[in-house]
Amino acid sequence: MKYLVSFVMLVSFVFASYVDTNDTNISSLTDKKQTIFLSYEKVPDKVFVNQIFSLKVKAIITTPDFDKIKNKITDSNTMQVLNSDENWKWYNDEIFYKTFYLKALERNATIPQIYFEVYKDGNLSDSQVFPDLKLNIINLNTNKYFSHIIAKSLKILKSKTTNFDEKNLIIVIEIEANNSNLKDFKLSWVVRDGIDSQFDNTPIYKIYYYAIIPKQTKKFKFNYFNTKSNSFVKEQINIVVDSDEVSTQSDLNPKDSKLEVYKNISFGIIFLILLYIFIKRRRLIYLLFIILLIVYYFIDTNPLNSIKIPADTKVQILPTQNSTVFYVTPRVLYVQTIMTRENYTKIILPNGKIGWIKDKNVSNN
Repeated sequence: MKYLVSFVMLVSFVFASYVDTNDTNISSLTDKKQTIFLSYEKVPDKVFVNQIFSLKVKAIITTPDFDKIKNKITDSNTMQVLNSDENWKWYNDEIFYKTFYLKALERNATIPQIYFEVYKDGNLSDSQVFPDLKLNIINLNTNKYFSHIIAKSLKILKSKTTNFDEKNLIIVIEIEANNSNLKDFKLSWVVRDGIDSQFDNTPIYKIYYYAIIPKQTKKFKFNYFNTKSNSFVKEQINIVVDSDEVSTQSDLNPKDSKLEVYKNISFGIIFLILLYIFIKRRRLIYLLFIILLIVYYFIDTNPLNSIKIPADTKVQILPTQNSTVFYVTPRVLYVQTIMTRENYTKIILPNGKIGWIKDKNVSNN
């Protein structure tokens, strides 16, 4: 009986010690309070495949014991995050906001996991994961004129059409859009097309789009889906072909305009007046005026300089690094220059076509 009592007391002591230890562990776990609270502030009602959309999120941090915050995002094959590195915006002592710009690549796309992390003295002190979010993603029914663009707004800034070859024209269009996938611009009905250059200032995007189209085309047509009106918007540009001949491009060659004719007449009248005064008065000052007028006239009427460019020189549509090359010189050519911009020179080819070449290909005659 004495041994039985001793055994019971020993078991009771061990059990009490176990319970006390676990209570301490449980207490230490429950004492650690949650300090990060994450939520979605603005969630779109619906999203279209290939649409770039915004998702505003909110983070509340209830502890002041941190000096840096950042987020990590898991890789996804169905959803692109376009600005993961953008900083969080501070609202007040506890609240931070960030607007993610995302692109849904397919109908079953899901938001990748977003980790919100808090750092102290360079060390991770706490983190939370944004809750799962299911989006309503829709495919659009389109036609051959659909440009693949989904945008809040879109406007055509400028366009220019010139002859490309015997059968085709080339049109270059400057387009600007808001909250759009503008770099996806593509049409199925044209002979060939592409993005010549692009400028990203999210959410505003701008591109120079070019297309080679049949010569019989009267109107350049395309449509895009407007997310504000929730409908397709039709756009069209009347095709007005700018002649490739220099004589009709007064914007490129200042010699070719009616104003130039009047200016030449004015030069002649002033010259005759000065010559008459010089003959009448025989003063050298008037002869000096005549010489200066003649020098100015020749400079003004010969603004173009002849340069030599080597074979295989690439002639581009625009003076940008990734601009489309529309012509490659088959041999050494002598061309005329119009203007320079940064590292590019605008030239007129012997066949009358106008384009840009890199300055490294320029050789003075």
